[in-house]
Amino acid sequence: MLIRNLWTYLLGFVVLAVQGVYPERFINLALTRGVFLWDIVWINEQLLLVKVQVTSFRALRHIARRARCRVRIRAKRGLPFFLNSLRRRKMLVGGALVFCLLLYFLSSFIWTVDVAGTKRVSPAAVLRVASGAGLRPGAFRFQVEPHEVANVLIQEIPGVAYAEVDFKGTRARIKITEKAVAEKDPGPAHLVAKKEGMIKDILVLAGTPQVKEGEVVRAGQVLISGVITTTPPSPENTGAPSPPRAAPRYVTAQGIVRARLWYRGYGEAARTEVQERKTGRVARIICIRMEQKEIIIKGPRRIPYALYSQKVYRRKFPRWRSIDLPVEFVTIEVEEIKRVRVNRSYEEALQLAAQRAQENLEELVPPRVPVVKRQLKVLQGGDQNLVRVVATVETVEEIGKQRPFQVPQNSGESQVPADLSERENN
Repeated sequence: MLIRNLWTYLLGFVVLAVQGVYPERFINLALTRGVFLWDIVWINEQLLLVKVQVTSFRALRHIARRARCRVRIRAKRGLPFFLNSLRRRKMLVGGALVFCLLLYFLSSFIWTVDVAGTKRVSPAAVLRVASGAGLRPGAFRFQVEPHEVANVLIQEIPGVAYAEVDFKGTRARIKITEKAVAEKDPGPAHLVAKKEGMIKDILVLAGTPQVKEGEVVRAGQVLISGVITTTPPSPENTGAPSPPRAAPRYVTAQGIVRARLWYRGYGEAARTEVQERKTGRVARIICIRMEQKEIIIKGPRRIPYALYSQKVYRRKFPRWRSIDLPVEFVTIEVEEIKRVRVNRSYEEALQLAAQRAQENLEELVPPRVPVVKRQLKVLQGGDQNLVRVVATVETVEEIGKQRPFQVPQNSGESQVPADLSERENN
């Protein structure tokens, strides 16, 4: 069926209106002479519509005369008639051809260059090196060799281990794989507290402990020192001189220090307040801005609402080579707002204040930290219209972090760095 329809479209066919006293005689005579008719539609007893191939149309004249019917062409369909109509519309054909050539010409340029996979390497540096290798917005696509640009990126940028350049339409994509950086030995370091809290337990793997369980520590206080001193044994009462004190050793302090920490979140809710709510009415303004001029393409010239919130989306005209056109497309979405007076009961205000306090508290507590205890307290006094709530949680966290220190130059003496009790700037 599909092949037959395609074949009839390529050869061309006509839609005929056959009118006469006995139109069925026209159909019978056509079939007996081998003329193929299809899509026969009866309009009334003396009129019908039928489709026939162009090559068989001349044979129907003699058949129509014998059947005493009149045949008129209602429509012409198929490729031959379409091509014939194009001959009379040379400007249309020429315009379509010019449009296709212009579209192909514009698609041969690179209009956008994207960089992916960069963490330590600056994307601006990648774009600068790629531009020097010929890959830039406005460059002719077929003049850019992706492998050559990738090799230049690997050679010019020290932190790039592998680079890949591919094209998708008028967009070029640079994928960067950075070199792995080996972690450096921090050298001698203390283990200091990164938060204030109460020590719950401490496990020393390397270094000298400076705090005990139950002790309250400040942020930046040394928990495990990286200085290890050896105290010589005291001599017996024999009158012999005491042995000299051994020189300290400097290590990277390591251990696990867990402490109890407290976080507080505050929330309040008014029993009576005026809120701003969206009505659902939206106005959109689309305009073009050129330097100091503004041309509104669609939407009202003035915002039709007294109270509203708006969002502005800007899109600049595509850059042509190194020329930035001072033209931008601006879309302004305006939503109408109305003011509504809200009255709450004490229980509703308390529930809302507790919810807000909990939300503020969740922003302070680190993720995946176990919570030991929760507490909710309602603050009394102050504005009677406000219900104020403080939410408190207690957690147990690892608070140790390493902080390098400088080894004294005269390491032969028993010296301890002066920053053991120094507070760190957080």
